[in-house]
Amino acid sequence: MSKADGLHPIIVYMIERHPLDLPDTGPLFQWLRLDRSLQQVLEGLLGPFDPDQMTILVDKEPGGEAWGQLMDALLAEEIDKVVTHLAPLRSAQRQQLIGTCAEMGAQLITPSDAGRNRL
Repeated sequence: MSKADGLHPIIVYMIERHPLDLPDTGPLFQWLRLDRSLQQVLEGLLGPFDPDQMTILVDKEPGGEAWGQLMDALLAEEIDKVVTHLAPLRSAQRQQLIGTCAEMGAQLITPSDAGRNRL
């Protein structure tokens, strides 16, 4: 995977629907919305950033094609920051993402960070 594949150094990884969400409820773990408020929320977490340096990857459920793109780009050291909610991920995926980000030097930003890890 290379920059030519369209990924940028800041990745927002989202899952449309957690497997345990009930059909009559909204997404239980929705943290970020794909609307006008997204940039404002991300600025609160990341500080000022260039939206052109961000890619949004969305999977219908954990472990889809976007997950593979994310992991490939992390292993290629092409990502500086990953913004995601860990709850919708499978346990093994959470551990994989945490470990891979740590090993590759990418900053992992989750709802619990509330921007604390920002430089």
